[in-house]
Amino acid sequence: MKRIYIIILAVLLAAPAAGARVVERVYVSTDRAVYMAGEDIRCSAFCLDFAPGVLYSELSSLAYLELHSADGLAQTAKIALIHGRGAGVISLPRTLPTGNYRIIAYTAQNKQEAGYDYGISSRTVSIFNPYLTERVKDGVEIVGAEEYAARTTAPEGGGGGVRVTAPATAARHAVAPVTLALDGARPASVSVSVHHVDAVRGPQQPGIAEFLSAAQQGAAGATPAGGTPEYEGEIIHARVMGLSEEQLRALNGRFAFISAPGIESDVYSAPVSADGELDFYTNNIYGDKDLVCEIEGDDAALLGHMEIISPFVDADAGEIPALLMGDFLQEELLARSIGSQIEKEFASDTLFQYLPVRENWLFDESRIRYHLDDYTRFPLMEEVITEFVSELQARRTDGKRDIRVLLDDAFQAKSFSVGTSLMMLDGVPVFDQEKIFQYDPLQVEDILIYPHTVFIGLRSYNGVADFITYKRNLPSLKFNDSVRIVSFKGVSVPTAYTGRDILSLSDYPDYRQTIYWHPAVELVPDDILQLDCVTPDYEGTFEIVVEGIDEAGNPLKAVSRFEVR
Repeated sequence: MKRIYIIILAVLLAAPAAGARVVERVYVSTDRAVYMAGEDIRCSAFCLDFAPGVLYSELSSLAYLELHSADGLAQTAKIALIHGRGAGVISLPRTLPTGNYRIIAYTAQNKQEAGYDYGISSRTVSIFNPYLTERVKDGVEIVGAEEYAARTTAPEGGGGGVRVTAPATAARHAVAPVTLALDGARPASVSVSVHHVDAVRGPQQPGIAEFLSAAQQGAAGATPAGGTPEYEGEIIHARVMGLSEEQLRALNGRFAFISAPGIESDVYSAPVSADGELDFYTNNIYGDKDLVCEIEGDDAALLGHMEIISPFVDADAGEIPALLMGDFLQEELLARSIGSQIEKEFASDTLFQYLPVRENWLFDESRIRYHLDDYTRFPLMEEVITEFVSELQARRTDGKRDIRVLLDDAFQAKSFSVGTSLMMLDGVPVFDQEKIFQYDPLQVEDILIYPHTVFIGLRSYNGVADFITYKRNLPSLKFNDSVRIVSFKGVSVPTAYTGRDILSLSDYPDYRQTIYWHPAVELVPDDILQLDCVTPDYEGTFEIVVEGIDEAGNPLKAVSRFEVR
């Protein structure tokens, strides 16, 4: 019960006061403006609340990103938000045609807001594909060098509010110290990018000051959205398919489940409604995963299957300007292409710094772990349970075998559960417990037991036992025909691309275009922050772009350059 109270309290604290007017707008900054197909667009999200006296929104915990060309929707991504700030990536497929693309960002609240202008939260980037000759339809214009110079703008300048200091020159494959300091007296949150610039220029677009001005004007007459906000994480919408109305009514009172195989507690439930609609309240599922979709029970002849509904709106991207290019850019584009391919081939986790994510409270460390390699191996799972796992009891009821968990109650007394205990394999519920008895114990590494009542959504279980395999991917488990396994685009794992430890990688061919990216740097007045940027193995001009907002809601932007020789 303590866990339940904590979750309820957190939701109440996160919820705005009754009648509060929340008008959200999302601004996205990126690590640069020009990319090659196959690269990642690194993003920093600022989710603001334009209600009077408020800065960052505490309402939504998720921002949706769409990447559009003139041909239509090309890619999507999700960014988790904590206190209005978030980070993630848009992974560019190698099949994208060359052209300009527009990034549109919104929250679940924006989707429900009548007449919302998605263009307010947009950003345009250029994408070149060296692998294909395909181009966005009517989206590329070939021009000469002089016309290119006349019709494109020089790289954007700064707007002030933050001072950037960098050396005029830096050696290759060395540390270039960059310092940041605020001009004002209010703390600020900013994104910081250090990237290579050459003759290829990105599209002209409004900065954060223009966004704040347009968003403020648009929010003044906005009608706050209704519906259920995504306080704790994404609300995954689904429906039960393949059943008649009578069969759907027969499912009334049952629960549907979605779960991602692994040791993490990515499992959620939702009651089946009379019309087959389902809403799974998640804590955000990170990464792209396979989701197991199933309905509680083992009468497969009755059960239909679940279909997950896309949360993306395929927004109107408006008119996207054509990408200008010509033969005179061939050398620069070839160098970018080679650098992109090398970076993909030699990618290293040591270049990233993982940022905090929202804690999942479903399962905690109050569990009992049996590492089966420490015990004599038996060929049957029932023997393993009977001989070693005292917290589990195998029994036979009405001719069927099931498993009960030994529970701890509030008075520290122990007794086997009277109601249903939940059995899981790699974090996926297994409702036909006979499949656990028949499962090969030689494939199981650990048995994790939670000896207390566990709530998964509104569904409660008297204890949980999770059988974790060596492979963590449900090897050899056979599902009923009603179960569906679907590919699910989860929330981007938030990272900063700092290039840390790259100097220790002696065999790493360093041709990175972005050499430093941090989506959420906190600046404090009267303090100087030093960032150590590791330069690559090639010469060129590098640009430092700092963009963000201070606590008074003032836009900050600064741009500086240095040479690598």
